[in-house]
Amino acid sequence: MSSIAENRAGYLLLSLLQARTGASLTRRLTGEPPGRWLTLSPPELERECGVSAKAARELARLRETFEAETMLRDLAGRGISVLTLADEGYPEALRRIPDPPPALFVDGRLPEGGAVAVVGSRKPSPGGLEVARRLGKALAGRGVWVVSGLALGIDAAAHEGALAAGGATVGVLGCGIDVVYPRGNGRLFAEVRRAGGIVSEYYLGEPPLAWRFPARNRIIAGLVGVVVVVEAAERSGALITARHALESGRDVWAVPGPLGYPGCRGSNRLLADGAGVLWDVGEFLESVAPGRGAREIPPGDPTPPLPAGLPEDEAAVLGALGFEPASADEVAWRCGLGMGEVLSALSMLELKGYAARAAGGGFVRRVSL
Repeated sequence: MSSIAENRAGYLLLSLLQARTGASLTRRLTGEPPGRWLTLSPPELERECGVSAKAARELARLRETFEAETMLRDLAGRGISVLTLADEGYPEALRRIPDPPPALFVDGRLPEGGAVAVVGSRKPSPGGLEVARRLGKALAGRGVWVVSGLALGIDAAAHEGALAAGGATVGVLGCGIDVVYPRGNGRLFAEVRRAGGIVSEYYLGEPPLAWRFPARNRIIAGLVGVVVVVEAAERSGALITARHALESGRDVWAVPGPLGYPGCRGSNRLLADGAGVLWDVGEFLESVAPGRGAREIPPGDPTPPLPAGLPEDEAAVLGALGFEPASADEVAWRCGLGMGEVLSALSMLELKGYAARAAGGGFVRRVSL
């Protein structure tokens, strides 16, 4: 076996070990050819590579059945490519993060050119969902790859927006790329694969264990130049992605959330700490993708025009709604209609898909994709 093949096999083995132990082992290889992991005894691994006794024993067990060539042939037969740190095609931006994954399993393509990550809560407000869809659609409309985690909520909305614009999007998983998680995302999973790709550092069949999702967030941040947090509570995986982005020298933006809303305390904290303020999609596009195609959303126009053909009361109520929750009283005050007329119009707008009830009460405007 050539040294390149040995090193590639070593990184594959290291990838399988990290999936078992959760340890970040790539940093231990500084100055060490990864092919050595194929032959060192457990005591040598402990002494020379600084791994724990448990990890050394697990590696020895993995080596008993590990055959790199057989694994690679099987994956190629399924249309899945593998990129290790020994390969020239490994994404350079990801290679430079503090703890790059030893191997990437890819079903489809990796981002080419500009890429932006859009991440946030799994249980967002309706307004947060609309912002994520709008961002995904606007970025894809400029030829920017949209990267996210294929989770429920903000992630799914960002992917959907990119798909609606006919753009490219990549989902980074915390499980094997043949495992659809959450199960309800099967259709979206397939569409993202066709439009871009599904990526994971975990081998086929690996389940979605809780600790794997914070780990995969470093890959989301590492594949892009910009991370946008739409909505995030104080303890949120999206904040982990933002932290990885900052550690790797990426730009971090956040969408301002309503005062006191718990679902935005984390993202608002990012703003207080100096993240870019994404308050206008058009201006954001000009900052991250200047001159790349027609403007998807005009600057200074935070809401789209009213749909044609709406009855007068419904048009007035919809015009009074924004992407932050507003009570029926507030809407009535803004548009000057009586409460009965407002409630009736809100009901019709919900049925038509132009408005939605927010999780914490009130109403928000929806954007038709």
